Amino acid sequence: MIKQFRFGSPVPIYFGENCVKNNGGVFKGSGNKGFIITSKFIAGYKNLALAETEEALKSENIEYAVNDEVIENPTVENVAHITEAVRKFNPDFIVAVGGGSVIDAAKAVSCLLPHEGEDPYKVFFGEWVSYGSTKNECSIPVFSIPTTAGTGAEVTGNAVLTRADTDTKLTTAQFLVSEAAFLDARYIKESPYFLLDTGAMDALAHGMETYVNVKSSYLNRAVAEIGFKLFSEFKDKLLNKTMDGEDYERMMLASTVQGMAFMQAGTTLPHGMSYPLSHHKGVNHGLGCAIFLGEYIRSFKDRSIVQPIVEMCGFRTVEEFAEYVKTITNRDVNIEVSEKELSDWADEFASLDFRLARHPEPINRDEIYRIYRDSLADYIK
Repeated sequence: MIKQFRFGSPVPIYFGENCVKNNGGVFKGSGNKGFIITSKFIAGYKNLALAETEEALKSENIEYAVNDEVIENPTVENVAHITEAVRKFNPDFIVAVGGGSVIDAAKAVSCLLPHEGEDPYKVFFGEWVSYGSTKNECSIPVFSIPTTAGTGAEVTGNAVLTRADTDTKLTTAQFLVSEAAFLDARYIKESPYFLLDTGAMDALAHGMETYVNVKSSYLNRAVAEIGFKLFSEFKDKLLNKTMDGEDYERMMLASTVQGMAFMQAGTTLPHGMSYPLSHHKGVNHGLGCAIFLGEYIRSFKDRSIVQPIVEMCGFRTVEEFAEYVKTITNRDVNIEVSEKELSDWADEFASLDFRLARHPEPINRDEIYRIYRDSLADYIK
């Protein structure tokens, strides 16, 4: 018997070169006043997506304002601060121009707007909030224009925020989806390779983790397989830093496809295990997840679960895949960890029954510790 599942992908996607400039009327359909939420770009790199978004709004005679204060791994407080600026401008819609942090922040801002004077922690995570709803809780439309390729936030149905009170990242309870997403690979072509690495690894982790998740289904696995095929076509050029035009398009599309896939079933161990690296060591999210991918896949007692995945990604064996991921992460990550930190992180993670329950095989604290230790062996001091 085929088990019950839910599959949803409600976001219209515009894909291709100049898709923002060529579809300005999509913004106009939501009103005459827009608010662009973005983040500060790395010095020396131009935010082409922002420039072209402004051109599109101007061409439609849409009044707009810009806020570039989103931080990486946005906190609830960061979202609340930006919400005040948006509330004062009173726009008809929001345009998120940036990576996953920007898009998640923008969706959270739209959700928080009607709750002036309320505790944002209670709005996003309070006991009264209904989990599992399929009603879009964005109070005004959010258009998403990704400038990185990895998170898939433009098509997922929530926002991931950092909680200062619990020192962790959690998804909001609300169903928060973009009004539309615009995917133009030119917006990632000039990215430094560490951003390409972290994006590609994040998307890969989304696909692999959701594929083995106990909640996965025929449909989300089929979608993930498209992403694996796309990854196999650019993985060698990513490794050798020789990406060309079509590779960027494949990477951009793979990110969105894996976002659709993991939206249905969620992630498993590597994502949750990576949070201490983001919070305490400043490791980019995608790289943090990828550090654990190799040892996670190696940990499967039944290799028939994961062997088809690595083959779809263009590798012959689990070991070959693990070495590839290690090569990518080692060139971008420079941290130090202690044995005590690994032990503490393993203790904390092993206590999260809801995360362990997503894994398709029994797993205990000692096995979690082994994944931490073997994955981070090069960084132990």
